[in-house]
Amino acid sequence: MFSVRFHLGRGLNYKQWQIKDLVNKDVQIEYVDPYRYQLVLVDCELICNENKARKVYAAGVKDVCGWIKCRDLYVSDPDLHHLPDVDSLPHLKFNPIVDPNWRVEGMYGNYNGKKFDSIITSGRHCYIDTLCCA
Repeated sequence: MFSVRFHLGRGLNYKQWQIKDLVNKDVQIEYVDPYRYQLVLVDCELICNENKARKVYAAGVKDVCGWIKCRDLYVSDPDLHHLPDVDSLPHLKFNPIVDPNWRVEGMYGNYNGKKFDSIITSGRHCYIDTLCCA
């Protein structure tokens, strides 16, 4: 089980994907360059700490309040593997300064807590590969 989010804290790993192993806490946090690698997240859930997200939205000051929890993930190097095309896939959005909820571009509704079979990253963006009923 993993936690994946876009890291916006200043420093060496600024604007990289942050990956935490939620089962083995002894494993060091990993950072992945979004323009060098593509992530494929499997059996996913969109997590939002709604109280924190509302505070971020009201104050306009960033804080960690949203991430993707997944059962498994794969890191693909486009130089070595054929990567899936994401142009036709629904685009996931989470920016609590603009909106305190997970959203899917072009669709109505709050997607906090929604589950998906898989999510693919491309650059700094996430796309729904397949949609579960949850």
